[in-house]
Amino acid sequence: MHSSLIRLFRKTAECPTSEALLRYSRSPRTPMIPTLIEEHLASCDFCGAEMHLLRSYRNEREEYALAEMPEHLRRLAQDLLKRASLPFVGFAELAENRGVSH
Repeated sequence: MHSSLIRLFRKTAECPTSEALLRYSRSPRTPMIPTLIEEHLASCDFCGAEMHLLRSYRNEREEYALAEMPEHLRRLAQDLLKRASLPFVGFAELAENRGVSH
């Protein structure tokens, strides 16, 4: 028994993407786009809640630095990859002998 006045709490095709909302939350004073997003936020409870969530968390971009793989791990990985590309001889021998049952 749903009333026509009840709106579903979900994102629709008319909603801005999460990325657009995130950009807006980081800098809400860019021309044209904020007006459209602000108008949408005024009428969409779901996007309003998503915007509240985005503003509740840090808006700074995190910097990541890649760590160099230790040489002994690099050698191990290379050895394992070489072995994985070689066929397993045991299966060929089993197929030829046919002496092994299931």
